[in-house]
Amino acid sequence: MTDPALATRAPGAKSWDAAAVVVAACTGLVIVIFAIFGLLVWQAYASAGPRAEREAQASADLLAEEAQWLVGGALTLITHLSTDALRNPAQITTADKPELDQLLKTLPADVELAYYDANGDVRFGTPFMLPQSIAAARFFTNLAGATEWTITAQPLAGRQTPGIILAKRIERPDGDGPAGAVVLAIDTAFLERHWTAQDLGQDSTISLIERSGAVVARYPALTGPLNVGTQPGFVSAAAADSGTYWSDSSPADGVARVVGFRHIPALNLIALASISRDTVYAGILNSTLIVLALLGPIALALLLGSIQIAREIRRREATMARLSEAVAQNEVLFREIHHRVKNNLQSVRALLQLQPIPREIKADMGQRIAAMSAVHEQIYRSSDFRSVSVKDYLGNLIENIRVGQSTEVEIHLDLEDVAVDKDTATPLALIVNEVISNAFKHAFSDGRAGTLNISLKREGDRGHLIVEDNGVGFDPAAPAKGIGHKLIAALTQQIDGEASFSSGQGSRFDLTFPLAPAAG
Repeated sequence: MTDPALATRAPGAKSWDAAAVVVAACTGLVIVIFAIFGLLVWQAYASAGPRAEREAQASADLLAEEAQWLVGGALTLITHLSTDALRNPAQITTADKPELDQLLKTLPADVELAYYDANGDVRFGTPFMLPQSIAAARFFTNLAGATEWTITAQPLAGRQTPGIILAKRIERPDGDGPAGAVVLAIDTAFLERHWTAQDLGQDSTISLIERSGAVVARYPALTGPLNVGTQPGFVSAAAADSGTYWSDSSPADGVARVVGFRHIPALNLIALASISRDTVYAGILNSTLIVLALLGPIALALLLGSIQIAREIRRREATMARLSEAVAQNEVLFREIHHRVKNNLQSVRALLQLQPIPREIKADMGQRIAAMSAVHEQIYRSSDFRSVSVKDYLGNLIENIRVGQSTEVEIHLDLEDVAVDKDTATPLALIVNEVISNAFKHAFSDGRAGTLNISLKREGDRGHLIVEDNGVGFDPAAPAKGIGHKLIAALTQQIDGEASFSSGQGSRFDLTFPLAPAAG
């Protein structure tokens, strides 16, 4: 017989068993987990760039404010010193040092101050850490022309890092050319403090650069002069007030960086803050590797576990298939056995009819064999070999008994669908056969019309069979003839039942017997 579920499947369609579903579900779960993880990593990488740009821009803005405050204050100071009563370098003496020191303390950085005459020779310094002569310095040459003040980078005497040099021309009182210059050197250590406070990561830098691209100050410090004016990123930065750009390779050290910039118009400088690209993505990479190190074994264990579970499911399915096949074979064997028993009983009944014995005995024996045959027929037609439906085979049995009997007798059946154990079915069938046969034989022996009522009801865990007629009745005290009553008594005892006969307006037979336990 074809399974309906298989019959409705489209031709060529592939069915998935439980093992395949488990492996597919676990594989799908792993794929979904890694897809989500990949999406999170992609989002982290996508957001890392803009976040680095914001950090670089914020650091450049802070550097610009600090530089404008410091360098702007220094420029204001040297402008004052170049125009007050001390503007003639030749007239400045050591007695002026306390006043100059007090003025320099107003600046939030280590500074050096010196006065130079028109020849570029130092006349006064606090202390003398600047060069003794600046005659060959380009910025001094510029001051001799049209430039009133300048800012540049130059190594400080006794220092490992260059300083920011601010120089202001001192005019002669008679207006006949410059009398010299006031030079202020600012130590770039303030850049280190700013860099440390910003914590932009390894290989990050901060710089102050002229619009021409000349680096005035940088941390970490450069080993020599540097001009970035031709760099593509700086060219675009020089044309805007602020912003960010990505540098593929720094001209100072070759490191790729994210650069934020801010112009300082009053000083003609540009403040730059840069973050290494490796630093930008290093945290994400490390986190990704750590999560992968955790997810990898979990995913592998999940897949291996699903494969093992699938193998176990297939092994059990194979075992269940073998068991189902064995059960199916047993069912076929049981059906075949009961079918053969039924056929053999029919053969015995046919042989019995050929025997030279009284007809009445043949009829009684044949009917009893038919009763047993009906039970076996009911069993092999059923799919349950543990119990037998009483209603089905009693109905067939009663109809078989009625055939050949008086048609004036009406049979009323009220049979509830109850089941008995297979070992109870045959004795019960023989009891019913004897009782109904006796009713036709004795209660309606003179051919009278009458009614035979047969009912079967469930009463708890027992069945109650009643066979009642309105025939001639009988004397319960009279001795029984034949083997019918003895057979009924023996069969009743065999099925652990209780039977009784009574007579009034007709006769009545009551039988209670155990039912098969409910399935489940």
